[in-house]
Amino acid sequence: MAKPARRTAAQRRRREGETLLRKRAARLTPRGAATLGLGFLCLVLGYTAGRREILVIAGAAFLLVALGAFIVRTRKPKFEIIRLFSPPVVSAGGATRVTVRIRNVGSSASTPLLWNDAIPWVQPMAPHELGSIPIGSATRRVRAVDYELQPQRRGLYPIGPFVVEFEDPFGMVNSVLAVGEPDRLVVVPDVVELPVGGPTLADGEGNAQLVQRRVTGNDDDLTTREYRPGDALRRVHWRASARHGELMVRQEEHRSHPDARILIDTRQGGYPDAVPDQGDTWAPTAFSERFEWVVRMTASLGTHLEASGFRVSIEESGVPQVEALGERWEGGRRAEGFLTSLAAVRLIDRPHDAVGTSVVAEPEGPVFALLGDPDESTITWLLKRRRTGQASVAFLLEPRPALRERLTEAGWQCVAVHEWTDPADAWQLAGHHQGVVV
Repeated sequence: MAKPARRTAAQRRRREGETLLRKRAARLTPRGAATLGLGFLCLVLGYTAGRREILVIAGAAFLLVALGAFIVRTRKPKFEIIRLFSPPVVSAGGATRVTVRIRNVGSSASTPLLWNDAIPWVQPMAPHELGSIPIGSATRRVRAVDYELQPQRRGLYPIGPFVVEFEDPFGMVNSVLAVGEPDRLVVVPDVVELPVGGPTLADGEGNAQLVQRRVTGNDDDLTTREYRPGDALRRVHWRASARHGELMVRQEEHRSHPDARILIDTRQGGYPDAVPDQGDTWAPTAFSERFEWVVRMTASLGTHLEASGFRVSIEESGVPQVEALGERWEGGRRAEGFLTSLAAVRLIDRPHDAVGTSVVAEPEGPVFALLGDPDESTITWLLKRRRTGQASVAFLLEPRPALRERLTEAGWQCVAVHEWTDPADAWQLAGHHQGVVV
């Protein structure tokens, strides 16, 4: 019960901080404090010495400070804020350029001020200066400013509000004000290009194959087979037939786009290193370095298999969170929903839920499992998702010997990794175990 309470407290601190920014009363600047102190001193001296001219100075000092406070309270900048991210989706560890369009919607010109965007991670950002924005035409009312963000972790992050610090023309009083609402920045996992040299996978029934890019030969040899009695003549591949000197027919469609599956454990109990996340993502939850590796490997492996011609499906031990890779006709957009969902995927802290109940498809094609330290129910579910003779590779984060032995006996090739292991190295390590995993 303690973990959810701490996550709620983190969210509450942010809300209270934004409320404080929006409602913080004006405060004296060093010049204002000195002027006010001078006024009190002149007031005491004037009454003590009976000198009216000193009392006039005290009154002028008090009036100057009061006038500054009045101007700050009544002439708050009224802005309309629009943010544009370039690129709109950024990888963890990458950079995005934030363009902030500031429109003066007030009835008078704004005062010069300092500004910054509120961001939910620690990144040194010096205050930026913004000159006066006049009124008039739509073009004159708008200013565009920009800065760079470098998020280090995946997630959905609130960027904003736009925080301004301004003071009166006399420099007596200043105030901090939060303007506008936050905008969401999508930070997807860093996708690592998996190299040639990984495992060559062949399904026991021959309905799924991954041919590495190092394979040579004509493409027709990979998409045709010899003619068999009963094959339709419309499937005859005449060019391959002429080259081989016998009738060759095109392979079934599922050979061109075989199935592959990635099984990931999203249950919090499978990651003993999980701790309450003190970060400020859109949906704070437990944080685990091992789970972050699983997410990164899922992104890299999913895009690699899809680019190799597989139809990739994702199966989760918890409630579904990850979108499937799109159909090939969607072009370059087919991985966007997949990666965006991985930006938001989180550990599920619901130990009494049944494991994998949402998975109903029959296990087809080679299967990859990405695991931390799964419990017994997750292991049982995992073993049921592989048929005898089916190619299967399990990437295990610092596995217990008993877990590794159990999966190996069940026909899985086990690859032990650490949370600092590069996904490309893990992929090559899987290829070094065996040339073909059956």
